[in-house]
Amino acid sequence: MNWISVLCGQSAMLMFVAASHRGNRVFWHDRLTAARRRILKSCAAPVLLLSLALQTLSDGTVILNMIEWILLASLEIMVATLACSLWERSARP
Repeated sequence: MNWISVLCGQSAMLMFVAASHRGNRVFWHDRLTAARRRILKSCAAPVLLLSLALQTLSDGTVILNMIEWILLASLEIMVATLACSLWERSARP
């Protein structure tokens, strides 16, 4: 696993979470408009594709690298969702 690929994947997941309806409520306090959320999502997609490309081009078999990236991306999604839930819970009085 390439560390730059992991960094790009984490950054993209953070952007996707921040652009979601729940992320808008938690991180931005409902201040993001629909257009700004679309811009944030459109910036996150190429970063996620860059992460996939970097992982595919790293040493090893392409198929195994793709499987590893998919497993890591699913883990990143779970961690981002959990962090958003914890942040939302701690923000409530």
